Amino acid sequence: MIRVLMCGPQADSGGVANHTKSLIKEFSSLEVSLIFYNFSKGNSSNLNWGYAKKTYRRTIGLLFEAILRKDKYDLIHVQTSGGLSSFLSSITGSFASKIVNKKLVITFHHSNTEEFVDKYKHIFKFVLRFSDRMILVSEKQKKYISNVFPEYSSKLVVIPNGYDADFYYPRDIDDCRIKLDLPHDKKIIYNISNLIEVKGHKYLIKAMKSIVQERNDVLCVIVGKGYLVDQLESQIEVEGLQDYVKLVGWKPDDEVPIFMNACDFFVHASLKEGNPTVMFECLGCGKPYVGTRVGGVPEIITHKDYGLLVEPGNPQDLAEKIMDALNKNWNKTKIISYSAQFTWENISRQTLDVYNKIS
Repeated sequence: MIRVLMCGPQADSGGVANHTKSLIKEFSSLEVSLIFYNFSKGNSSNLNWGYAKKTYRRTIGLLFEAILRKDKYDLIHVQTSGGLSSFLSSITGSFASKIVNKKLVITFHHSNTEEFVDKYKHIFKFVLRFSDRMILVSEKQKKYISNVFPEYSSKLVVIPNGYDADFYYPRDIDDCRIKLDLPHDKKIIYNISNLIEVKGHKYLIKAMKSIVQERNDVLCVIVGKGYLVDQLESQIEVEGLQDYVKLVGWKPDDEVPIFMNACDFFVHASLKEGNPTVMFECLGCGKPYVGTRVGGVPEIITHKDYGLLVEPGNPQDLAEKIMDALNKNWNKTKIISYSAQFTWENISRQTLDVYNKIS
């Protein structure tokens, strides 16, 4: 039985939080004894106070936790991302692991690895030096970091994100549309992401403007919340797309798989990603993925049987790929079969293998 101090966020949304939560769930049925230290605990509605609490929990709080409970675990696993405020936990974990003489695993999720490593090269090298393993979510990340720090390349391991097969599995499309009051006579394009600039919604809306000039049997449903909601609503109105693009707000976790199964395919217009969890959830439901060629996405969408890749920030290319997806007869069975390797059960076993190799 391996005893692990797992450190990460457990918020309502976000890829790192979802990754952390999913590993904790799967580890409960494996030979892993977990202590979880939550970076998000006690978040405040006051932004300044909330930031201060997060910073405390990623630094002094984490150090105290590691020292006070040192007899109850064998290794520390820190889930981290960028920018520097998130990466602080990796720095703290590096100090803590040496103070308590424990093994250290870092999972680095950042979607813009090149920029982060270049900007904070000395800090990143410090963390690599004191880590026993650094788990990355894409080969693209590994290649870049290995080139910058060849002396630490043997510490780098790639384990992609995954999906929860207990929630994301094929369901009857008509039943799902009835539950969500969605039309049965439309091709439904689905997107879920925070309504922020980097997710590229404005390009998706521009692409939809081109699509509806050729066919009127389409509906793009966007689930999410964020600071761009008013701007995107205005863009939809200006483009005259009120009947074709719907912003439906944020939805509870149990509704998200229903939306996924209600659609014909998923579209992700993001400008930057690491290895988006929603891509794996999409495939798990047997839905094709139309998304931008960013981060580790091309490592997963390796064939046109699973989805189509788009140049980021290019609404014309996005419109063309959406049109191709609308006209294509997708092999649902093939997509589901391919997705099986990415269940969180399999991802957790790969993570456990990392633990075993350094223990």
